Amino acid sequence: MEKLLEKNLLDPETEIHYAYHKSIKSITDMHDHDFYEIFLITKGTVMHLINGKKERLEAGTLCFVRPSDKHCYAGDGNRSVEMLNLAFSSRMVIAMFAFLDGGIEMDRLLNGPMPMVKQIGTYQTEIIRDKIHEITVLPGMHKKQIRSEIRVLVADIMMSCFSDRPDALAAVAVPDWLVDLANEMRIKENFAEGLQRLYELSGKSPEHLTRVIKKCFGKTPTEWINEIRLQYAANLLMQTDDAIVAICMEAGYENLSHFYHLFKERYDCTPAKFRKGNRKVAIPASGQMAQSFYEMPEYQNRTKSRSV
Repeated sequence: MEKLLEKNLLDPETEIHYAYHKSIKSITDMHDHDFYEIFLITKGTVMHLINGKKERLEAGTLCFVRPSDKHCYAGDGNRSVEMLNLAFSSRMVIAMFAFLDGGIEMDRLLNGPMPMVKQIGTYQTEIIRDKIHEITVLPGMHKKQIRSEIRVLVADIMMSCFSDRPDALAAVAVPDWLVDLANEMRIKENFAEGLQRLYELSGKSPEHLTRVIKKCFGKTPTEWINEIRLQYAANLLMQTDDAIVAICMEAGYENLSHFYHLFKERYDCTPAKFRKGNRKVAIPASGQMAQSFYEMPEYQNRTKSRSV
């Protein structure tokens, strides 16, 4: 069995190695290594022999491989296969978990008998592929920037694909087209437009779409869109000082009283009370009547000292 070593493969400054394999024949035989890797099947089907077991991995499968894992790949018949491979150092993994600070269960991810595998949709696959390509075509002298951006990307992949955070998409087997549709509907311009935009993007009949969303997410399309809109509104209440009526419109609601009703039903309080209880600011407001900056004693004293 072959052992791949970090010193022979990874760039010592960026701490990564990236490859996009267009053929299964170019990949090594059974091996392990002293670094970590993520691979993503972007086309076709791969037979993955890992720790004495065989897995058939479809396009859209993301796998996190540890140094302790012994594995190799085999093609599935004569079908063409494409896969993206990102290898990175143990130091990067340690730094990533320190950065995430408990946001992901490290023991399960690193010490389980089998590596973590997640099926993602076409939309997420394209985002990961494009982002890695974007990073790896940065000028070669920008080593620190490449290393930082890869760390951010890997941390994002871990949180979005391998964390234990509640994820409606993981509850049942969700078809790829619905995964992609869900990601599209999280774009503000789409969820603000509502049901009509959902139907346009899906290309499905309203009846079929309603059945599938109800089965996969346990909600009607309207309830599902409202959940996205209300979370967006809650974030704006916490993060901005926009007027509530402006936030209502921004989230896609035309009727303020309807927005209040849905918000109170979801968060058990009014938008104003939610903001008061959750908003933190880095620029404190004076409790007294606003005073012109130029009339403030600190400014007056500074002006006087300069004129002396």
